[in-house]
Amino acid sequence: MISMDAGTELSNIARSTLKGHHMVQPGSRVVVGVSGGSDSVALLHVLTALSPRMDFRVVAAHLDHALRAESAEDARFVSDTASALGVPVHVQRADVREVSIREGISIEEAGRRCRYAFFEKVRTSVLADRIATAHHLDDELETFFLRIFRGASMRGLGGIPAVRGRIIRPFIQVTRQDILRFLYEQGIPYRLDRTNLETDTDRNFIRNRLFPLIRERFPDFRLPAKRTADLIEQEDAFLNQEAMKVFSAAVARGTEALTLDLPKVRACPEVLRARVILAALYELSGPDIRWQRVHVSSVAALAGSRRPSAAVNLPGGLIARREYDRLILSRATIAEEPSPFSIALAGPGRTLIPEAGMALQVRILPRDAISDVETPPDVAIFDADEVPFPLVVRPPQAGDRFRPWGFDGTRKLKKVLIDAKIPLRQRACLPLLTREEQILWIVGVRRSSVAPVTPEARRVLEIRLVEHSEGLD
Repeated sequence: MISMDAGTELSNIARSTLKGHHMVQPGSRVVVGVSGGSDSVALLHVLTALSPRMDFRVVAAHLDHALRAESAEDARFVSDTASALGVPVHVQRADVREVSIREGISIEEAGRRCRYAFFEKVRTSVLADRIATAHHLDDELETFFLRIFRGASMRGLGGIPAVRGRIIRPFIQVTRQDILRFLYEQGIPYRLDRTNLETDTDRNFIRNRLFPLIRERFPDFRLPAKRTADLIEQEDAFLNQEAMKVFSAAVARGTEALTLDLPKVRACPEVLRARVILAALYELSGPDIRWQRVHVSSVAALAGSRRPSAAVNLPGGLIARREYDRLILSRATIAEEPSPFSIALAGPGRTLIPEAGMALQVRILPRDAISDVETPPDVAIFDADEVPFPLVVRPPQAGDRFRPWGFDGTRKLKKVLIDAKIPLRQRACLPLLTREEQILWIVGVRRSSVAPVTPEARRVLEIRLVEHSEGLD
């Protein structure tokens, strides 16, 4: 445990961070992610010491990544450390390399996903409120510089937040040197991962090569760099707030998809547009996918394209699909060729069109029952004597032509459907009411000029589009 005359500064900073960001509440429980390294071991000791004073309980969690020969020793060390502190501990082993190969992601990303999934599992099992990780100021600045070199948005440059959802970072205001000094003064042992001393990864290069050089010229560079990151984070929060206003007005939630109203999205500044798209992607995918600029740019290009029908495949089995003034984000499904169908209407009555998810109600009426030949799109009327039964409902075929109401001559059906802004994916199974080779009605869209109801007509054929479950007279 922490002695009364050492570690005071680190404990005070952590306590101030916990209180300032409302990270814990009296009577709450916190899962502490412990790798066995210096940072997480220090965090476990500090939170264990603070827990009785701030009235919360600590649970330790360690995931063995199975990447190093000594990983099993790390797991035993964490178990022994937690036991010595009187802290419950949960340990699990994961084949991170296999996850990396299976999901086609980097070892680092696979480890991150496995870790947080395990921490969340422990949190749920012990009914904890928060998950504490040992990210500190140096981690934040390493991330800041790393994202500068790789190229990042304002959100990316905002650093590591002290709180994100259920994740809390009580050490975010302390440096690695503060932690090492604390462990040395307290005589607390920890595990050393020697790969952290190498420069093979970008983060290690920044930590072990770049930062020492910067310190030679700018010894106190951490504080101004931190201020810059904090200012960027504040401005980012404001822009995000404005983007959420656009999101609320322009995005409709469905059970399996999100639909973006493109005129509303395009009307906002580009910087907000990208944030709206990013928010939509995260809402659909959850936190498991780390969306990057290239993904947002591809969706934005789809939204701004002159092509009214197109699609972009995205990570995680998601797809962005353009349908004129709508952009639909959903989980991708295997496209199936629509089954051909041909359904005869032999006379009045109700006929199901299951391939189109609809039904047609057919009636023969006297001419004087019709006061107006103008009908809504879901109803079509014809001179019954000009179009005798049987009629046939079928999907479009190559070479189909159509005589639109009010037009002379015929037009290609494909062009009519494009002008009517029928989404491409719906055209292949769109039902057509036909007689012999003539298309009488693009069901629910537009009727033809065939067999108009004139004052001389004796009987009227009325065909009404209804839902499967709609009650019929």
